[in-house]
Amino acid sequence: MAIPLRLLIIEDSDADAELVIHELTRGGYSVTAERVHTSDDLKAALDRDKWDLAIADFTMPQFSGTAAMTQVRDIDPEMPFIFVSGTIGEDLAVTAMKTGAHDYIMKGNLKRLVPAVARELREAANRQSRKRAESRLAHMAYHDALTDLPNRSLLFERLHQALVESARTGEPLALMVLDLDGFKPVNDSLGHLAGDRVLKQVAAQLRSLLREVDTIARLGGDEFALLLPRTNGDGAAAVARAVVDRLRRPLTLDHQALVVGGSVGIAQFPQHGDTPEVLLQKADIAMYVAKSGNLGYAFYAEDRDHAAHQRLTLINELRAGIEAREFVCAYQPILDLRTGRIMSVEALARWKHPARGFLTPRDFVDVAEQTGLIEALTFVILDRALTEWVEAEPRLALPVAVNLSVRHLRDPELPDQVGDLLKRKGVSPEMLVLEITESVIMSDPRRSIAVLSRLHAMGVKLAIDDFGTGYSSLGYLQQLPVDELKIDRSFVQRMALGDEAIVRSIIDLAHNLGLIVVAEGIESVTVRDRLVELGCDAAQGMFFAEPGSPETVRALVQST
Repeated sequence: MAIPLRLLIIEDSDADAELVIHELTRGGYSVTAERVHTSDDLKAALDRDKWDLAIADFTMPQFSGTAAMTQVRDIDPEMPFIFVSGTIGEDLAVTAMKTGAHDYIMKGNLKRLVPAVARELREAANRQSRKRAESRLAHMAYHDALTDLPNRSLLFERLHQALVESARTGEPLALMVLDLDGFKPVNDSLGHLAGDRVLKQVAAQLRSLLREVDTIARLGGDEFALLLPRTNGDGAAAVARAVVDRLRRPLTLDHQALVVGGSVGIAQFPQHGDTPEVLLQKADIAMYVAKSGNLGYAFYAEDRDHAAHQRLTLINELRAGIEAREFVCAYQPILDLRTGRIMSVEALARWKHPARGFLTPRDFVDVAEQTGLIEALTFVILDRALTEWVEAEPRLALPVAVNLSVRHLRDPELPDQVGDLLKRKGVSPEMLVLEITESVIMSDPRRSIAVLSRLHAMGVKLAIDDFGTGYSSLGYLQQLPVDELKIDRSFVQRMALGDEAIVRSIIDLAHNLGLIVVAEGIESVTVRDRLVELGCDAAQGMFFAEPGSPETVRALVQST
């Protein structure tokens, strides 16, 4: 099959042009050609069509080949250009090649024409392919892969340029940070693919609201930034209202209406800062104010937003701390009340903060839950616990318990992720206990049961933590594939005051269901002895041992 070839011939002789076309046709090309012999004709042809190849005579009465090549290069620098001439000598040929021609061929010997054309077309295709690949890579470096919006890097470049221009002209500038309000429940309930489709729809909606000069960027997750040059406070407020109103309208996903909503924070130049980093931080703080107060949008205000600034700082430090593996485990023994021997340990997260020292979960777990960082944090703790407690000393290892959050039980991929981690560590599933609070299970009992059942079928042990505080249904409790109930410390500590009715009821209930009962927060010998009398199976608390390092707790295991 003939190869299509769009050929531009710069030649003053019809006969010579026909010889070239004939030779290429014999060589397997289907040639569509146009002959020109003046500068004006060449310009018109280049403006009118896209050509695969230019072939030029070197010397013409009204036009020179080198002038023609310069004119072609100005329009299309990549087009293959070959001289076919009867007057070109060796010195002129070398000069022509140096000035940009790809080859030269004598008119009296066209045998080299077809191979030369094939080679130059192939090289041109390779150059175009490389350019497309480089262009794609450059685009990927500055754009979000999911939404094709500019990413954080490109936002910062454009913001820097806009700040320079605003400083020069004295015109205002606004930067907005948008965080979706209802995205995480959609993502948790419908899955990540559905979440991705929602983000694409949101990106399209934002594009439709803004001007050509504005920039919409995806910062990550469900967070976006909007850069509005030449925009004052009133203009920014109008855009923010339009964004919030648009996001309140339902999105359609597989014929299902979803409302995600959004909160917008606004920072302005020059009032709130003059660098990209400062403006983004101030807009971020204002967004948290808008979200926490259900305001829709808010401007940054220094005197009002100190608490939000502290919270944002903690979130950023938490994210960095997870990436840097600043979190460690303290291990608290759980004792068998009949034998006094340690039967398992609970891994308790501690943040080795570079500036604030060791922090306990009450300092960071709520923030981790609210920002979605809890999932990554839990797997850091889970990985460390299995490595330090089980993998490092298998001879002395006992089961280790790690807490899960509500987000984990909404994730159908959790059992596979846990199974993969256990395989990588070479740890038997029976050595892991996952603790879930009663309230977490009851937030979505059907989904919780499905995820817990898969974990239990793998051999992982399951415990309900803080039992007695979540008002769980007995019907659901009977369906849960759990091994242990842990009585909340508040009920255990009331026993010192003679109030033991709830503890006794929980112990009886758990034993009727065939479950082990663990009492938390034991602080005295009196409470311990009464738990033994009530038939409680196990206990943990400061009376027995405070949380400690793996080495400290292993020494206790060997001594009991």
